[in-house]
Formats: sequence, structure tokens, C-alpha cells
Amino acid sequence: MTASSDGLVLAAEFDAPTREAWLVDVDKAIKGGDFDKILVSTTLDGIRIEPLYTADDIAVEHDESGFPGFAPLIRGGLLAPRVDGAWDIRASIAHPDPAVANAQALTELRNGATSLELHLDLTGDGGGISVRSVDDLARVLDGVLLDLAPVSVRAGAASAIAAAWLSAILAARSVVGAQPAGCVGIDPFAALAADGVLPQGLEQAIAEGVRIAGSSTTPRLRTFRASAVVAADAGASEGQELAFALASATTYLRALVDGGLDVAAAAGQIVIELAADVDVFATIAKVRALRHCWSTVLEASGLTVDAQHPGLVQVAAHAGGRWLTVVDPWVNLLRGTSAALGAIVGGADTLTVAAFDGAEGLPSDLGRRLARNTQLLLQDESGIGRVLDPAGGSYYVETLTDAFAAVGWKGFQTIEAAGGLAAVLAAGTFQAQVAETAAKRDRLLANRKQPITGVSEFPLIGERRPEPTAAPAADTRPGLVLAGTATTVAPLKARRLAEPYEALRAAAEAAGSTPTIFLANIGTGPSYVARATFSSNLFATGGIDAVGEGGYADAAAAATAFAASGARAAVICGTDAAYAEQGAAYATALKAAGATFVYLAGRAGDAKADYEAAGVDDFVFMGVDVLSTLQRLHTTLGV
Repeated sequence: MTASSDGLVLAAEFDAPTREAWLVDVDKAIKGGDFDKILVSTTLDGIRIEPLYTADDIAVEHDESGFPGFAPLIRGGLLAPRVDGAWDIRASIAHPDPAVANAQALTELRNGATSLELHLDLTGDGGGISVRSVDDLARVLDGVLLDLAPVSVRAGAASAIAAAWLSAILAARSVVGAQPAGCVGIDPFAALAADGVLPQGLEQAIAEGVRIAGSSTTPRLRTFRASAVVAADAGASEGQELAFALASATTYLRALVDGGLDVAAAAGQIVIELAADVDVFATIAKVRALRHCWSTVLEASGLTVDAQHPGLVQVAAHAGGRWLTVVDPWVNLLRGTSAALGAIVGGADTLTVAAFDGAEGLPSDLGRRLARNTQLLLQDESGIGRVLDPAGGSYYVETLTDAFAAVGWKGFQTIEAAGGLAAVLAAGTFQAQVAETAAKRDRLLANRKQPITGVSEFPLIGERRPEPTAAPAADTRPGLVLAGTATTVAPLKARRLAEPYEALRAAAEAAGSTPTIFLANIGTGPSYVARATFSSNLFATGGIDAVGEGGYADAAAAATAFAASGARAAVICGTDAAYAEQGAAYATALKAAGATFVYLAGRAGDAKADYEAAGVDDFVFMGVDVLSTLQRLHTTLGV
């Protein structure tokens, strides 16, 4: 109990809470159900997520998290809270036209962004600002105060060329020494994993980065980016993402040290990047776990991070990628806010939030503005950046951080034992592991145990989506050719989680008229409304509109209404008691009225054979494979 200043013992009239007493109340609430099935979930790494965490869940008697700015960096990489609670709000610029990209960059910086991320296309493959020379890049950066605004570059395999151009521009504008900041983005592993090929070869690409770092006179402009976003976008779990980031960063660290830099200087040339996901607590714990693991790598390399190395470890977060949707894109604003919150509470130094309408094609001005304002509102209105490690001390977050660090470290050790990231990518073992994890997630998406709001849950047929932003004419200039002995691997293919559902919606929208399914509701509203609502929601995820005017007194009335509806499929909705009495009759009558396919909403139980004999073709219920159900119906309806 806690005593106040006047000696009053707070909560003195209440018994001390115990887990045993809590479990008794839980059992009453779940009415004797299975505790694990109802209240416990498991991550794709096999980590149990409990409904309650206490001090007993912390494995040690003392706090091993240390102080902010000191190893193991769990509490954060800074010694004090951010000035004015501000972090680096990074704006992503990728419009193919350099002039438009320049205008967007200036707009972002004038309206609250503090740095730029330039997606450059040097080779003509698309997917970024079309630049073919240093003059093109200078045009993109015209008017940008390079001594104030950090610039980071993404140019894939051509990053070394882009880095040389950026260095030339800085020199021409007399921006030298500690003035420029950002990252030139040498990241051969991410480029190789994303494309499956690195034209100049992996060893040469890393060597180019080491040469750039060794000759750098701009200490705040980092050379290497060790990004695990490519793994996350291919479906990796948190542990696999951490393992990829650690393995690539460690390879770069070794190369830099072998190139003549000491460990501290080498670590200062690396930015580590993770994906910020919509699970707020998972993102918080993942960012904290990354710092812990990377601090351990540095310590094993002979460097203990302390007050002499402020800001040495820099973590960037990217909120976007796999969770963006084309269908109901407005919900992406909520997803982006959740992901951004998790990244900043976890202590990310730099954050990029994707535009809500950027899942396909170029984002609009509105999309870019709202992406920027998402961070500004979190920064200025919530003040989350004013507190160091705001989630620290939460038994859940601390336990999850330890669990992520353990599974990420184990994955990293496995990669190292197999010869390093280059070896496992060449062998395809890491790609296979990620594909296995992605398949597990696909099953959760298919049965909606992992729902996507607006897509697989609460869909809106006929929704209004933002008008797509027109892309400029393709650049007809030839792209740059990278010479060398290519390294090739099986790529980590990026895929958005919503794509299978969106394919169904797109097919339905492309049909001559909206496909429909008839709600054959038995009886009055209270008897069918739950299953009718469930069915309407389920079929709408595939772009199929549920039609019907309410409940029907008998099978004949339902069959007559079905025939008049113009639908070709029907779903019977009612209570289990109503099914026992009229379910078979409804199915027979609907088939006689011309129904091509008849569903029954609910599990069939022991009466499955009888229902099927009466004409029921399939059953829909909580936990059914929604995707395969809808794909079969699309085929049946000729969608």
C-alpha cells in the first residue's frame, strides 16, 4: 500500500491484489472457457502475448536497461530529451520529374519537415526521381539549405554514384565539415534483396561504401544504411527483421573497421532502419530491442556506448509499406498514426510516414501533407518526444522488448554461423524463412484473425477513393549502366497485406454490374440480424453486395423474393433453432428458384450432411477461410 503525506494508507480498505484472485474473476468473465484460446495470442516468432503482465514477469531483480544514452541503450540513445520534443521528421520525395520533386521538397521543408529522403532513379528502372547527372540532382536540391536540412538518398545499386554527385553539390555550395547531415544510403544488402541482382557485385558495392566513408570530411553525413524494411515488406516477422538489420549492419561495421576506421567512427557511419508497423507495442519493443542488440554488437567489437558517444546509434523508422491499402485508403491515416506513435515512443531518431494514398502510384499533395502533419500533430500536440523512453517501466513493453531482442539475436547468430548475410541470401535460406512466415500471416489474413479494417472488415462497396495522381511521361534518356560481376540471389518480393482482398474487389468493380448475394433471412429481425450482418460484411470484402428486404415467414416467401432480386447466390441467415426447423426447406426452395450457390451462415454441426442434401453448397462462419470462399463464389458467378 502507498501512504500519503498525512499518513493515510491509500486503498487500505481493499485486499492486496493477487494473480490467483484475478484468475478467479477471469474465469467468471470467460465462463470457464479456455484461457489460452480466448486471452493469449502468439506472435509469428512464437512469443506469447499474455493479457496481464506484472513485476513477476521481469526476469531479473534489478533493472538491466541502464540509463538513456548508455549501453545497452534500451532506454534510448540520447542523454536528455529531444530539444522541444522534436525528432527528425523526414519527407519522402519520389516524383519522377526533377522540377516537380524540387517543388515538393521545398514545400515539405517550408511546412514542418526537417529532412528529405530522395528516391532516385539513375538506371531507368523507375520508382523515383529520374536523374542522369549531377546537374539533375542539383536541380532537385535547388533552393534547399543543405547546411540546415539533412538529405538522405535511396538509389539502390547506384547509391555510390548518387553519393558522389551529392558530395560534389555540397562542395560546390561550400557546405562542408559538420554542416551537412543525413545519409548517402549505401545499402547493398537491401538493394540485392529487393531486386535479386546487384550489377557491380556485393563485394565491390560494400568496398565503394568503405571508400566513401574513409574519404568523408562530413561527419554528420553517414555513409551506410542497414535497412530491414525490404525484409518486413516481404512478410518477415519482428525477429527476422531484427536479424536482417543486425546482420547487414555488422557486415558494414566489419568492412569499415577493416578499411581503417576505429569502431566508434565506423558505427557513426551507419544508420539502421526498421519498419514501423500498426501494432504500436510491437513497434515500440522492436525499436528498443534493436538498440539493445546493436549495443551488444558494438560492445563485442570493443566499444561500450556511454556519454562519450552521444547519438552514436541512429535508428530510422519507415511507416508504410506492407500495411498500406488501396481499398478504403483513408484508414491508412489511422494506421500511419499508430505506426508513427510506436516508432517515436520506441525512440526512433528519424521517421518517414508514407502518404495514405501512395499504395499505388504517386501520392497526392493532400497525401503528402497529411503524412507530414501526422508527425507534426504527434510532436506538437501530444508531446511524446519530450519524454525519454515513455514506455519504459511497462511490464508488458519490457517483457516484449526482451523477447524480441532474444529472438532477433538468435536469428542474427544463425545468420552469422552460416557465414553471414551474403551467404544465407545466396543460399536462399533467409528468403525461405521469410516466405514461411508470410504464409503463416496469409492464413491469419484469410480467416480474418488478423483483420484489415476497411478491407477484410467493415468494407464499403461503392466507396469514393482519392483521384490518382497522374504520372509524367517516361524519361526517354538511357539509364546509367553499372559495370562489374553481378551478384544474384532470390529476391525478397514486397507484397502488401491487402492485395488478395483488393484483387477480389477490383474484379467485382470491373464487372458490368455489382455482383450480389441474396440474404434469405428466417423470421424476424432479432432472429437473423447477427448472422445477416456477419454475412453482409463477409461478402462485401469481395465486392459482393448483399440484397434483401428483411426476414421471411417461410421458405416459399424467401424463394419468391430471391427470384425477384436478380441475384444468383443466396445465404440463409437465422438462429440454430430456426435452421433445425426450416434450414433445409429454405435451401431446397432457393435452389428450385434458380440459386446457383447457397450458403448457410453458421457452422453445420452434425446436420451438415442433411443441409448439403437439401441444397446448401457451403457454410460461412467465424474463422472460415474468407479468401477461398470468396474466390470460389467469384468463379461461380463468373466475376
